[in-house]
Amino acid sequence: LLTIEATAVLPEGRITYADVGLWSDETEEAIGKTIESVRRWSSMPIAIQLAHAGRKASSEVPWKGGRHLAPDHPKGWQTVSASAIPYDDIWHAPTALDTDGLARVRDAFADAARRAARLGLDAVQIHGAHGYLLHQFLSPLSNHREDEYGGTLENRMRFPLEVFDA
Repeated sequence: LLTIEATAVLPEGRITYADVGLWSDETEEAIGKTIESVRRWSSMPIAIQLAHAGRKASSEVPWKGGRHLAPDHPKGWQTVSASAIPYDDIWHAPTALDTDGLARVRDAFADAARRAARLGLDAVQIHGAHGYLLHQFLSPLSNHREDEYGGTLENRMRFPLEVFDA
């Protein structure tokens, strides 16, 4: 199984500005060309890992140090998360997702899954670990919400499960 890892469902969900994504016709076409090339040489199944980096997004590429890029940096952008808590002391605070933002991210995961199906991918994995957005909802360290998406484990699981259902 070949897995295309950490494929962003929205441009602002990328870890770095150089990451792969599946949020538009253009990104779908680009991934399609890569898949077509791989399938010329191998019949192995191909999976894709759909992701949103949340507050850990907007970073420099690893080979240039991987540091956080603030929203006003030419290659940076405003990050989002469950709560407006920065990843650490030197990172810019993310914007807590509101109702519209939650719907936009949830729908982006669903749209990317549909794009993956159109591309003929064999499996879709929803990335919910490593401190990225869905994990940020699950963790009481990064989720200080006081609405139906925060507090109890059941509430903190709500958004990741909504993404799964979508």
